[in-house]
Amino acid sequence: MARYTEEVKSTFRRNKRIIGIVTIAFFSTLFAAALVSYLVFATSPQLATYVTDFIETQRPLVGNLKPETIGFYRLIFLNNIGHYWNPARAWVWIPLLGAFSLGYELVLNAVVVGAVASFAATTRGVLFAVGALAPHGILELPAFILEFTALARWHIAASRAIHERVNGRQVDRPLLVQGLKDTLVLSVISVALFAFAAYVETWVTPKLIGL
Repeated sequence: MARYTEEVKSTFRRNKRIIGIVTIAFFSTLFAAALVSYLVFATSPQLATYVTDFIETQRPLVGNLKPETIGFYRLIFLNNIGHYWNPARAWVWIPLLGAFSLGYELVLNAVVVGAVASFAATTRGVLFAVGALAPHGILELPAFILEFTALARWHIAASRAIHERVNGRQVDRPLLVQGLKDTLVLSVISVALFAFAAYVETWVTPKLIGL
């Protein structure tokens, strides 16, 4: 157990710079999106109505799934870890090509979270927004950050290996293996956090919203 704990600590130490960059970029975009969205919704109540109507039209997409059910949990969890299993989203792991989508994916997720938080606060009140988003967000946001860090670490390792091969040099196997191990450790922790976050969102958040 001590060995695995030390391995995790070493992984975080080696990747602290990437984690820091991803965290700053994510939260900067999130706060900017939240502020802009709040100003827009506060000054244009009709827009909030349009968004509410649009959300209602999307309800059939989730069928009869209801909170506090295994089906609802699976929907949230599998959606959050889509980069690890869904072919439509797993292409971000393709060396070089997938790297171009990292910035877009990071900004998109941050904008969506910020906009949803502002929309909830504007239409239902700050307490509702906090109760609906904060409990699972405490787990989900770090999970997103570690997921993007894992993706960044993978692309760094893969790009370095490809560059060495193209230039006729021998691939630094220990460095490549270390990059792959870091990617695996960060991904496992990210998926575990997503699993806990989905549990909170499925069975805890609905009770808080009811209050």
